[in-house]
Amino acid sequence: MAWPRRCVVVAIAVIGLLLFAAPARAQEASTTTSTTGPRLTTTSVEPSEGDGGGGGLSTGNKVVVLIVGLVVLALVLTVFTWRYWRATKPARASVAAGKSAPTV
Repeated sequence: MAWPRRCVVVAIAVIGLLLFAAPARAQEASTTTSTTGPRLTTTSVEPSEGDGGGGGLSTGNKVVVLIVGLVVLALVLTVFTWRYWRATKPARASVAAGKSAPTV
């Protein structure tokens, strides 16, 4: 398999893993019970008008989107670097033919 094709396959595999990975479970706080006596406390909070009930991305989804964005940015920079390297690479034909490369 050619080198650029292999890189594309690896990039697609990494992006697929990031997109289809299951979200991590949140850690649950440990609870302790007291035997000194029952304490009944209730707390209720009324939602304000600005609290949309699930209208945005969760924190885990935001992290995944950020990671995918950074991977895409890295791939774009890699492609630009590779194209610049190919465009500025000295010709090998003159060296292979036995001609000396011009000195600057």
